[in-house]
Amino acid sequence: MQHFDAIVLGLGGIGSSALASIADRGTRVLGVDRFEPPHAMGSSHGGSRVIRLAYFEHEGYVPLLREAFEAFDRLARDAGVALIQRVGLLQGGIANNEIVSGTIRAARTHDLRVDAMSGAEASRKFNAFDLPAAWELVYEHDAGFIRPEETIRVQLERARNAGAEIRTNTEVTHWINHNNGVRVHFADGSTVDTSTLVVCGGAWAPKLLSHDESLRAFNLTPTQQIIVWLGAGAKSAIASALSTNAMPVWLFDDGEGGAPYGVPAFEGMGAPHGLKIGIHQHGGSAVDPASMARSVSDAAAESVRQRVGQFVKVARDAEVVASASCLYTESMDGHFIVDSLSPESPNVIVATACNGHAFKFVPVLGRLLADAVADRASLQSGPAAFLTRGVRSAPQR
Repeated sequence: MQHFDAIVLGLGGIGSSALASIADRGTRVLGVDRFEPPHAMGSSHGGSRVIRLAYFEHEGYVPLLREAFEAFDRLARDAGVALIQRVGLLQGGIANNEIVSGTIRAARTHDLRVDAMSGAEASRKFNAFDLPAAWELVYEHDAGFIRPEETIRVQLERARNAGAEIRTNTEVTHWINHNNGVRVHFADGSTVDTSTLVVCGGAWAPKLLSHDESLRAFNLTPTQQIIVWLGAGAKSAIASALSTNAMPVWLFDDGEGGAPYGVPAFEGMGAPHGLKIGIHQHGGSAVDPASMARSVSDAAAESVRQRVGQFVKVARDAEVVASASCLYTESMDGHFIVDSLSPESPNVIVATACNGHAFKFVPVLGRLLADAVADRASLQSGPAAFLTRGVRSAPQR
């Protein structure tokens, strides 16, 4: 029977980071993914993910983000690739919106550089936008976006170089507590033992954990999200307006439910190429990632374009050139779950419920999971302790 000190299930953003961080410490570790990462079957794809410091969701995230920014920059330097593009972030919307109030609170608490402005001021500063004059917004200078697929590639290469074993296109059917550790069963009938199992399955985590009674208290809900890319065809003026030269990243609370967002086109982004847009929203119907329809209807993509076009001038004339499905894994309170599964399964560590805002934390979450493999008590201390969602105490959203 093959035995590993740790096994990481799921090699998306968080899982690939955990695998590399665990392997860096000389631990014998196996990484397993049902597909061939980076792939589009989970939450770590789409060419870009927003990254920011002034965190409106909870100011307690800011120290983790400072560490994450530094780690991303270090990872990029070591690999000789570009990962973060700091093009700025404009966000806010209707009067008294929580995005602005939370961002300013985080900025004041942690001395971050942000500028408050009205919709009229933002539209003058960024010609790409046509915003209601009375909107309340905030601009964060050092924010931007990170490249998820490139990040995963770099982290998996780092893990291999540190001695990690990686098995892709490998399905896990179930696991059991066994001999003070965990036995993992694969679809081909083979099994592997480990001292610690780290589950980073994202929307696939409910299936991976479904046989453990304590999972019910997590109340994880995978939901489907739509991503759309807008292109310009032969219209060079529109092509210019789609790019980082003309606009920052943006997120708008228009009071209609969900928040339209966008990431500008950038050099080297590959295909699809164009302005990436979507609606950041929670509370959708639960989906099964194994059986849900992955294609996006023309009508659904067009609906996103039209809603964005109310505020982004270039979206009114640009063409939908591509669309895709993505997945959020939602928790009851909108925060991450980083914790041991249960007292009955203390050797199973769960990092999930990313709620659509976790990729920017990838390197620090990987480090936290490596710490937890070495010492479970580390989950209860330090600046990340508020993320430890004891399944017994997670508050209702």
